[in-house]
Amino acid sequence: MGFFGLEPADKLAASYEKATQTLTLYAEGTVPNFTSGITFNRAPWMGGLKFTLDGWTGPRGEGSRPYVHDQSFKFDLPSHAFPSGTVTIVTANHPNGKIVQIDWLEQLQQSLSDDQPKPSPPSNKQLTPDLNPQPLSPGNTEQHIISDPTHITALFKLPFEIQASDEVPRHGEVDIIFDPQYLVMTTAGIKDKDIVWTFNSLQTGNTQVIVITTGGIATFIKREVYDINIVVLEPKSSGPQGGAILSFLGRVNIADRIVTKQYPDAKLNVVEATLPVGASATTNPLHLSQLRAIFLTGNNGTVIIKSTGWGSWGPPEFIKEPLIGSGVVPWPVKMDIVVAVQVMQKAGYTGNFLSCSLRHPLGPSGKPFDEPYYIFQMEDGPAVFVGVNDSSIYVNKAGQAVLPEKNAA
Repeated sequence: MGFFGLEPADKLAASYEKATQTLTLYAEGTVPNFTSGITFNRAPWMGGLKFTLDGWTGPRGEGSRPYVHDQSFKFDLPSHAFPSGTVTIVTANHPNGKIVQIDWLEQLQQSLSDDQPKPSPPSNKQLTPDLNPQPLSPGNTEQHIISDPTHITALFKLPFEIQASDEVPRHGEVDIIFDPQYLVMTTAGIKDKDIVWTFNSLQTGNTQVIVITTGGIATFIKREVYDINIVVLEPKSSGPQGGAILSFLGRVNIADRIVTKQYPDAKLNVVEATLPVGASATTNPLHLSQLRAIFLTGNNGTVIIKSTGWGSWGPPEFIKEPLIGSGVVPWPVKMDIVVAVQVMQKAGYTGNFLSCSLRHPLGPSGKPFDEPYYIFQMEDGPAVFVGVNDSSIYVNKAGQAVLPEKNAA
């Protein structure tokens, strides 16, 4: 598993080239084997320039290896905002930060022998170890907010989402960090009131995604860690009884347990299954990995819960208003979404679909309003209804989630 965190540094240095307005940081040290992606990351700090030295380590192995890393940033120095002429670097062995003098490049070059080329990184004369690390001034420390990790199971080569609130403090920012050996970001955007990043996996195993929100005027750093378990979708897992991974019904059953534990009288009303942001229409129901389950409570309230991964859910959200338009879905139901697609395709509806909802349409007693349906929104327009009890097929050619009374089969 690749874990993201601070890396140790035996030697640190910084240089600045005025002509190009380039600040270059240097680090040298020893890290465990299978460490990659070592990088300096800017950290907000009212006291001046501050960076962390981070990297990805894992899977853990025996031994260690030396490393040298240099990285450049654009700054106009000296400035009123950063007048000190120093930079603070936080490492695994300097968790309180080490204050490093910024050498002007001209001075740095003069300190070297005439036959020595421009350093990248500087020689050991400049990369001197700090035997007495200098702590940060107590008046310039920021507040760190670290939440408990969120565990997400993702299917290999199938997209999944990471979401964060779009409420960012003034002059603050949101950044996301991931291991490019395991994940590739495919899209990023805003959905409802959340920032949504869509990822796809490059290999199986365990990795992390870290969302960092920094305050602007208020100096705080909030880290949200997502532990990602990437698994292979095995053929036996696509059946209604599940298998190597949870089936659609298994995932919804977890949501039902979470909600009814907190709201004992809650009844399932609707389950919406959608594609990750940026994903194309599909014929595979497992691609509809983003679930939202809606429950009705006895006090005319509504509870909404959203999936955060394959089998994991966020906290339930209570709304003091009833949701109208659909009846209660008796839980559990017997038919899984995979079987519903097979029934639909057997009836001749083999095109791509964009989404699916499990709901019980309201209407007169008797057929066709006597059972819940999987309702597939087809890419070419129609909405196809598949009855969970008798596999009956109905089609709304206008693409509306309104059950027609005439059977399409």
